[in-house]
Amino acid sequence: MRYALFLLASAAGMLLIDGCTTSHAQVPASSQPVLTDNPLRTALDSAVHRVVLPYMQQPEAAGLSIGVYQQGRQRFYNYGEVEKGTGRRPTATTYYDMGSVSKTFVGTLLAQAVIDKKVQLTDDIRQYLPGQYPNLEYQGRPVRLVDLSNHTSGLPGTAHVYTAATKQRLDQLNLAEKTAHYNRYSADSLLADMHRFQLVTEPGTTYRYNGVATLVLQLLLERIYQQPYEQLVTGYVRKQFGLHDTKRVLSTKEQTRYAIGYTRPYLPQAHLNYTGYWGGPNLSSTAADLLRYAQANLQERLPAVRLAHQRTWGSTPESGMGLCWMLDTDAQGNKRVYHNGKSTGYNTRLVLYPDTQVAMVLLVNENSSQDRLTALEESLKRLLPRP
Repeated sequence: MRYALFLLASAAGMLLIDGCTTSHAQVPASSQPVLTDNPLRTALDSAVHRVVLPYMQQPEAAGLSIGVYQQGRQRFYNYGEVEKGTGRRPTATTYYDMGSVSKTFVGTLLAQAVIDKKVQLTDDIRQYLPGQYPNLEYQGRPVRLVDLSNHTSGLPGTAHVYTAATKQRLDQLNLAEKTAHYNRYSADSLLADMHRFQLVTEPGTTYRYNGVATLVLQLLLERIYQQPYEQLVTGYVRKQFGLHDTKRVLSTKEQTRYAIGYTRPYLPQAHLNYTGYWGGPNLSSTAADLLRYAQANLQERLPAVRLAHQRTWGSTPESGMGLCWMLDTDAQGNKRVYHNGKSTGYNTRLVLYPDTQVAMVLLVNENSSQDRLTALEESLKRLLPRP
């Protein structure tokens, strides 16, 4: 790739940088300037800009926040806009929906419950459920807590089966109406539907990515700790990781810091507080909070963090699972601990490289392609300046 960079304006610490020709994308790149706070002073600044600029010049791009932890230092870079057409770029404290990266918080809370001697990973989940669930076993083998955390539970991928007529009615609702509908799907709703679950595989034997299983685990943690999940998770991450901007429910003031999400065909989606038990766990956060969380996971000083990273499914060096964390190696054979997230209008990638003590967080307020965001991160990892 070749770049021609021209500094067009500089105000309040922002640079407008124009000019890039690249064969990276299959769709025409925009010739519009890219709004960024990247100062382009260091080798790391240049590496970030080299991989981000082609991404941001695609027509579907909106905003992007990156956090990089390397050599004991944190760096943040922000590109694009929190809302198209406003000229307002994101910052390290802009809120994004992190999608399935939220599952790692559920897994870490499960690890903490083990540390607290409240549970064992091999416990039958029915120990923590009200009533009888004879259906939650397969040929005499029960679903265990560990099976929920590594996607081998055998649970169905959908908690509630809607009729065709109801599906059609839901498809006609706008996002606010859909959110209100799914917020009414409570923990009690999930418990009721679980009586009708039929396991599709023997627990602990077959990997099948499953958001419902992680929601069941979230529900069990509420019962184990006798606290609503919102209170449980926000209190835990504030105490253990110093995170103050990671939560499900945002105040009116906090919502002013939220990046508007864009979906195909790039329609804007305002943030709505989702507290239901439908789909999968969800949290909102910022690049600053998530990089702090990534750094703590990279350093593994907390017993619960170390436990959450231990392999519970898959054999080394093949892809596997910890407690809701994904484990594999990169193209250079370096160990990698990570999770991706995709939700309505957002994509996220959080990745740790223990061998080189590098962690990265990438958040965008569009969900055109998780693969493109992953490719961006992997390209940046290869270009990172060596210590």
